[in-house]
Amino acid sequence: MTWIAILSRFSGLFVVAPFFSGNLFPLRVKIPLTITLSFIVLYFVPDYIPMDLPIGDTFAIILINFLYGLSAGLVANLMFFGLLFAGDIFGYQLGFAAANIFDPQSQTQSVIVSQLVFLTGTYIFTIIKGPVILLGILIDSFNQIPAGIMAFDQDIAWNISIVLGEVFVFGMKVGMPIIVFMLLVTVVLGIMAKLLPQLNVFIVGIPLKILVGLIILIGLLPILAETMVRYTRELGDWISNTMNSF
Repeated sequence: MTWIAILSRFSGLFVVAPFFSGNLFPLRVKIPLTITLSFIVLYFVPDYIPMDLPIGDTFAIILINFLYGLSAGLVANLMFFGLLFAGDIFGYQLGFAAANIFDPQSQTQSVIVSQLVFLTGTYIFTIIKGPVILLGILIDSFNQIPAGIMAFDQDIAWNISIVLGEVFVFGMKVGMPIIVFMLLVTVVLGIMAKLLPQLNVFIVGIPLKILVGLIILIGLLPILAETMVRYTRELGDWISNTMNSF
C-alpha cells in the first residue's frame, strides 16, 4: 500500500511536470520510469500503510498523493507557462501572430516565437539538471508529508490560484522590454511618416519591427538563462510553501 501511495504521487507529478509531461516522453517510457522510481523510493520512505484499510481511506490516500504530485508539477511548470505567455507577447509584437505551428507537446496551435522561447527555457532547465532537482524535491517531500496522508487543508485551492496568477505577472515582466521597444519603434515610424510623407511606412515598418524585435529577443536570452537558474534553485521553496496546505 505504501508503494501504491508513492506511485500515485509520482504519477501526479509526471502528468504536468516540466520535461516529463507532454509527448517528450512517450507512455512506453513514462510508465516504466514511474514504476521503477516508485520501487526505488519505497526503500527510503519510513511510512508503513497497512493493507487492511477501509476502501474509503485507501481511495483517499491514493487521491491525495496524486493531487500532491499534480500540484507540485503545476508549481514547477509555472515558469514554462510564463514563458509561453511571454512568447505570445513577443510574437504579436513582432508581427508573427499569424505564424502558428502545431505544438506536439500540448497538441495545440501556438505562435512560433512562443515555441522558440519555450524550447529555449526547456533546454536551459535540462542543462542545469532541473529534472533531477525536481525528482529530488518530490522524494524529500515524503519526509515532510507522509505517504499515508488522507486529508488536506481547505486553503490549498487558494494557494494554487495565487501561484497560477503569477504566470501573468512573470509573462509581463519578461515581455515588457520588447513591448516598450516595439512601442518606441511604432512612435518613431509615426514621426517619420509625418516628416517624410513620401516614405512608405508600411513597407519599411514591418521588416524594421522584425529586425529590432529579433535583436531584443537575442539580447534577452542571457536574462532568460539567469532567471531559469534562479527559479530552479528556488523551486524547492516554491513547492514547499504552496504544499503546506496538505
